[in-house]
Amino acid sequence: MAFVDRKNAKIYWNSLGAGEPVVLIMGLGCSSAMWFRIAPHLARSYRVILLDNRGCGQTRAGAALVHRVPVMAGDVAAVLDAAGEASAHVIGFSMGGMIAQQFAVDYPARLRSLTLIGTHPGSPWAIQAAGPVLRLLFNKAHMSAEESLRQMRPHTYGPRTSDSLFEEDALVRLANAPAARDYLAQLYGLIYWSVYHRLPTIKTSTLIMHGGQDALIPPENGRLIASRIPKASLIELPAASHWLMTDASADCLAAIKHHLRANHMLTREGNL
Repeated sequence: MAFVDRKNAKIYWNSLGAGEPVVLIMGLGCSSAMWFRIAPHLARSYRVILLDNRGCGQTRAGAALVHRVPVMAGDVAAVLDAAGEASAHVIGFSMGGMIAQQFAVDYPARLRSLTLIGTHPGSPWAIQAAGPVLRLLFNKAHMSAEESLRQMRPHTYGPRTSDSLFEEDALVRLANAPAARDYLAQLYGLIYWSVYHRLPTIKTSTLIMHGGQDALIPPENGRLIASRIPKASLIELPAASHWLMTDASADCLAAIKHHLRANHMLTREGNL
């Protein structure tokens, strides 16, 4: 167990495996434990570095009203320093994808490759979810953790995803559920955040994945990001919703591995 002291917070991080470093950044209200379907597989070939964002898991932050995305991107850089890594492949999901985009534009020399899963480039350019889904996102803070997960399920999981898979995710999330204050502090940090205008400055090879049935962050957002990053490739999984790693875990993992292998080869050849 390791912590980094930064800006009135103790950022929890750990690592699995050995090899080229891969940083995994989780989404809104979720601890790094939610990478359980991806991290162990990647750790067979890579050093997987996980961290809990401010407001989640074992990270302890001060009583902030807002956890800002640029600050959380700086937390990622601080974790890399603590891990002794000058650069890494960075993978971000949902809010974690927003942090990853911010990291890419703020720390370009520290980026080996970028993977963005189910995310958007920030307001006002992001394509928003329908009104009832957005209201639910805010109302979750006033529900029990279990009820909020069940209310969100139709908007974030594909209809073919089994109850057993959903329950596996729910158990991990319930064991690491944030306080309402911290959940809202993360959510408020996304409201006025954007890197839309800076996306063309990202020169690193980027994989974008999105679920075709994502009602929380509609798939048009993945297409928008892909159109803005010069070296981006887009994969849409038509039967998946927001939680790609659960709805289509094999396809998601295969795409990530292919992207990492391709950029490992480029790095060895001196082309990155």
